[in-house]
Amino acid sequence: MSDRTIKLSVRARGDIDSPTVEDLLDQVRDYFEILKGVEQAVAAGGTNAIEWRIISATTNSPIVFEAKAFARDFGFNIDERVEIVTRQAAFGLHQLETTSERPSYFTDKVLVRAEKLFERVTNGLDRTIVDYGGDLPMLDITPTIARKTAANIQAVLKPDNKPYEEIGSIEGYVDSIERDGWGKPIVRVRVRLTGEIVKCFVTGDAFKLFEDHLIRDVWRGRRVLLYGKLRYKGFSLLNQIEAFDARFLRDKKDLPDVDDILDENFTGGTRTEDYLARIRNGDPS
Repeated sequence: MSDRTIKLSVRARGDIDSPTVEDLLDQVRDYFEILKGVEQAVAAGGTNAIEWRIISATTNSPIVFEAKAFARDFGFNIDERVEIVTRQAAFGLHQLETTSERPSYFTDKVLVRAEKLFERVTNGLDRTIVDYGGDLPMLDITPTIARKTAANIQAVLKPDNKPYEEIGSIEGYVDSIERDGWGKPIVRVRVRLTGEIVKCFVTGDAFKLFEDHLIRDVWRGRRVLLYGKLRYKGFSLLNQIEAFDARFLRDKKDLPDVDDILDENFTGGTRTEDYLARIRNGDPS
């Protein structure tokens, strides 16, 4: 269980500020589906380790729910993941209030849920507040903010620009590998920065790499760097990849951590300021 709690309040418009059952349940469900979708985009394997549970509720007006994050699997430490997910969700929703740019880890699926969350405050509900506590920005949805944000989300989902191509590279995680009608591998990759799953056609050295890994390795969730022709359906909306080259990267668990890098005896017992002064004077001994 994480220490992070989230408070969500919902108020209807009109003389009776109590929301209908449908509006209340849909608003709560859509918000936590946003958290769930962001977590899937953040996680290398696209899985959910967090289970949000309501730990308290008030009957005052407005109705307020308090939720806490629990681990789906006993013994799994979710503290870091909870902080990453809530931070990305909080700042992502805040970004959509002011711009029509896609926030990191906000897939189309997440954006559709977010659009519903805001639109409901223009039709039936009068206000929805999400309080994360701590240093994260509070989400305070009023009808004016809701209309503007819903329009921004629509602009992200249906951009008014032309498809284009460029040569470049992307990093992501292998979601699946399949074969086309000619027996060649097609790789579906979860892009690290957006969480979207993109189809990748492989040729050249990339073909050799994946053809080999189809046989020898357990590849799902592996970090991979792809280089080739990136096809976009609009500005920054990657749609498809034709990879000429690819290489698998080390998993995060295989990378050195802080304890591997730090050397307590780096200065040989000399005070830090004295050691730096010697370096500046050209005496590293």
